[in-house]
Amino acid sequence: MTSATSTTRASRRLYLHVGLPKTGTTMLQELMWLHRDSLADGGLLYPGQDPAAQHRAAMDVHAGRYRQWHEPGVVGSWSSLVERLRSWHGDAVFSTELLAPASPDEARQVREALHFAEIHVVCTVRDFARQVPSVWQENVKTRHTTSFDELLAALRSPELTDVSRGFWDFQDLPRVLRTWGASLPPERVHVVTVPRRGGSTRVLWERFAAVLGVDARHLHTDVGSHNQSLGFAETELLRRVNVALGDDLDWPRYAEFVKDHVAATILARRESPRLALPADAHDWARHAATRFVGDITDSGYHIVGDLDDLLPEPPDPDAQPAEADQSRMLAAAVETIATLAREEPRPSDGPPPPDEPRPGMAGVLDAVRRASDDSPPLNHARRLYRRVRPSRRA
Repeated sequence: MTSATSTTRASRRLYLHVGLPKTGTTMLQELMWLHRDSLADGGLLYPGQDPAAQHRAAMDVHAGRYRQWHEPGVVGSWSSLVERLRSWHGDAVFSTELLAPASPDEARQVREALHFAEIHVVCTVRDFARQVPSVWQENVKTRHTTSFDELLAALRSPELTDVSRGFWDFQDLPRVLRTWGASLPPERVHVVTVPRRGGSTRVLWERFAAVLGVDARHLHTDVGSHNQSLGFAETELLRRVNVALGDDLDWPRYAEFVKDHVAATILARRESPRLALPADAHDWARHAATRFVGDITDSGYHIVGDLDDLLPEPPDPDAQPAEADQSRMLAAAVETIATLAREEPRPSDGPPPPDEPRPGMAGVLDAVRRASDDSPPLNHARRLYRRVRPSRRA
């Protein structure tokens, strides 16, 4: 009986892709979903009835951690995923960066539930100096209100705060690898490096696919971009809108309208200088990256790519400074308000009660108005909006 169980476990592999967030995870997940039939034909399962199924399963198995994101379809999704993986006779991959902050007990819970397969942990990683601005931007797109300067100060402080704890939960690479690789031989912990800026997305895809035993040369990478980057002015504008909104919008409405519409389709289409670490933070970032590389090397993990990819390059003199550019914020605010004004439907009902937040676009317009109260340029944008908005008649 013991021998049969061991044979079963050795005959199939389950790859747990645990992040890190902002290391190409969205692109890789989109590609696996797009090519799931081809992958299955080759013996590799990418499970789920829709692209978000694996994220919901992570919310379900670690319900205490993600209680605020519980949505329809979350409860029971973990057990359903486990059963689908159990019934599959080949290899499989479970990919969600929501696994990254797991505690040792939470990681053990997942590994024990998946005992029927030989578990491999996969972690995608990239240049730490690029990670910090990207994480801040992504946090703002999920309604955080911490400024970039506040984040940098918290990360560089020796004292752990609520701000820095939230960052390191997802981005402390050595801790993530130790947590998920506990009890696994180091050769079953795979570290995949993201190529330096300007590198082809195909390189990351082929590196990742090689770990899964997939020949990706015939699988195209034309999936577009569903996780667009914003410039600093646009991100800071969005952060101030978050402050003004407060809790007026619940998460589903915020995600659909602010994150997926205002940020992804209005602000993301603007050409704006990218945000980078200020020059005086580069020594700190390089020290952190060097520590990560040393820990990975000493642990004997399987490396795919080049560990030099993780070391920050010298500061870019053309990068956007880490301070608010009022003129760019004004332009972003004007374009956003003008776009929303063109899209806003004519009201079919009377105005809401004075103390009740208005829904949808109107609520965000209210937030932009409140965000502009402390900024003369944004106040000017409000006046421009009054000029361009369509007239309303009962």
